[in-house]
Amino acid sequence: MAKFYQRVDKKLLKIINIMFGLFIGLTFYFALVSPNLTLGDTVTKQTIGDQTTWVTIVFLLILIIGGLVSVVNPTLQVWLKKVFINKGYLTGSILLAGAFGVQILVIVNTHPAIGFDPGALHDALINPKQSDLQSYFSYNTNNLPLLLVQHALSLLVNSHSWLVFDLINSALLGITVALNLLAVYIINSQCLKAALYLHAAWLMVFPMVLVPYSDIAVLPLVSALIVLYALTNKLKNQLLLGGLAIGMGVIGASIYFIKPSAIIPIIALYILEIIMLNRKNFIKTGLLLGIIGISLATTYTYVQQGLNQQNYIKIEKKRTIPAIHFISMGVSGDGGYNAKDALAMAKQPSQAKMRAYSKQKLIARLQKKGFWGYLRFLLHKQNKNSADGTFAWLIEGNFMDVHPTGSGLKRLIQEFYYPQGKHLADFRYIAQVWWIAILGVIVLGWQQKNKFTMVMRLAIIGGFVYLLIFEGGRSRYLIQFLPMFLVLASLCWVTSINLIKEKFAWLKDNN
Repeated sequence: MAKFYQRVDKKLLKIINIMFGLFIGLTFYFALVSPNLTLGDTVTKQTIGDQTTWVTIVFLLILIIGGLVSVVNPTLQVWLKKVFINKGYLTGSILLAGAFGVQILVIVNTHPAIGFDPGALHDALINPKQSDLQSYFSYNTNNLPLLLVQHALSLLVNSHSWLVFDLINSALLGITVALNLLAVYIINSQCLKAALYLHAAWLMVFPMVLVPYSDIAVLPLVSALIVLYALTNKLKNQLLLGGLAIGMGVIGASIYFIKPSAIIPIIALYILEIIMLNRKNFIKTGLLLGIIGISLATTYTYVQQGLNQQNYIKIEKKRTIPAIHFISMGVSGDGGYNAKDALAMAKQPSQAKMRAYSKQKLIARLQKKGFWGYLRFLLHKQNKNSADGTFAWLIEGNFMDVHPTGSGLKRLIQEFYYPQGKHLADFRYIAQVWWIAILGVIVLGWQQKNKFTMVMRLAIIGGFVYLLIFEGGRSRYLIQFLPMFLVLASLCWVTSINLIKEKFAWLKDNN
């Protein structure tokens, strides 16, 4: 029997690796051919911005010339090794601190008003009695917990300005980075230097800090969950493991209330722990998963009771949009937001009618596409869901209505991030290169296999599958899964670099 379960384990793990290879391989390919990498004029809707400038040329020259010189120049190799490897902790920490400094500069010199859902949240902090806002939160009750959290924060800091909430966003990203680094250190401390560099680069090309919404708010919770799970793989003390399980349940429920889809990592760890269940770990794993489940259910019940009793904003609970609406919407167009579907929901007199309408539209759309048409659609949607390294910056409807103003540093920063900014296409190009680098490290690190990395891979698979089924159509929804990408890339770094050195060893031999 034991050998049978061992064979089943290996087969299931192999299936997970194959699925991950398929998803990450497609994502890597789509990132490589993204229109964000267009040099010169950019004319597609996805690449808002007129054209790349000298900034992109300089960026590419630094990458190409710097890379070539570092390969052929022994003196430079020694210097680079000393600075970035021997003193990697210091250098990485300085770069990470510098990245946060740049982020603060960006916030202080921009902090624009944001539209779509973050705009509704912000408006509700000012006047929650507006009828249109009450309707919005009645339909989108998933955003109610975040509204209440933001309301509490606004009372704490006595402000609801965009500047303040952008700074809070930066603090949340700081916590996320610290927790990610801790997770990497727990699993493999030798990968911490790489993690410092990867996270510093991330912060430099991540303007979503200017968008106070659930995408950022949920990140520290996801990262905290990863840290606690990493600890469960290291600790032996049963009492401490029980405490970790309770914490994971509390965090899991908190994740669900801030952004329900971000709970996928818990589902992933449940699946993998069950797959790897055997006689030796049966009691430990059973208790761990049982305590997590009880803690999560208890926390969920407690928080839900609080939400039911809240009186900050008046909502009609029976007007909440059903999940099937987002599945139906996810089969239309590029698989993203559909204004006609959203308007149709507002016209339905009950949730039952909403479900019936959405089901009808879903069936009609699937029948129109047919089997092979639906497969082609999924391939197209995976591209839209994952290829864009800017994570759909400015792509969302009614994102922001501002233009570069002023002069000096303020004007320069805004030219990179604002609509019609002359360096917006440069930003897209640079951000895309970072995303390709992250994906490339993960792809090349396929040999890195242990239970923790398997959970990260399964969570990423779950995220991709979720976005293929539900509303997607742009890569903003990947932000909630970035801790898994960043941690996995950090852990794969050494394996990937060694593979590259092995494949290009002939260059060194020829020299």
